[in-house]
Amino acid sequence: MKLPGFTIIELLVVIAVITILPVIVFSNFPQVKLQFALNRAAYTFLQEARKAQDLSLSGVAYKDSFGIEQPVAGYGIYLNTASATNKKYILYADRFPGNHQYDPSDYIIETVDIDATEPGVMIESLGNVFGGKTSIDFSSPNANVSINQLDKNANNVEVIFGLESDASKTKSVLVHISGLIEIQ
Repeated sequence: MKLPGFTIIELLVVIAVITILPVIVFSNFPQVKLQFALNRAAYTFLQEARKAQDLSLSGVAYKDSFGIEQPVAGYGIYLNTASATNKKYILYADRFPGNHQYDPSDYIIETVDIDATEPGVMIESLGNVFGGKTSIDFSSPNANVSINQLDKNANNVEVIFGLESDASKTKSVLVHISGLIEIQ
């Protein structure tokens, strides 16, 4: 006659499975953590680009550090991978009358430091632009898109984020001259 319950073998198999699963999960945790950091950096950039686009569409004037409204011709993002700043980008307001690109006279809204929020992630490269730097400018009031240094036949800039520890892991954000901003 069989009594209800578990055999010692069944109990040992369950304990072995419960022990092995966390080992498998935790052994890959550092890579999973870096992959999430890469995704967060790309999505943060996408949000910042959309923020610049939204500010341009709304026609909001820029308020300087004294609270005085300054007229602007648009808003944009400046990226420079040609120098040691491939872990930062600038969200700016294009000072009126505007030249559709970032220059030192423009108002800096925010400097985003990827290394401060997502260590190990960098802007690996910029696709479809020459010179390793570009301004993505959304002009008020229609949010017309100007991409500085864009290759002759290109219709978008590809901002490629990568891991410092593994060059094969990348995430791209495309900004089209039509205004579409997407992640690939």
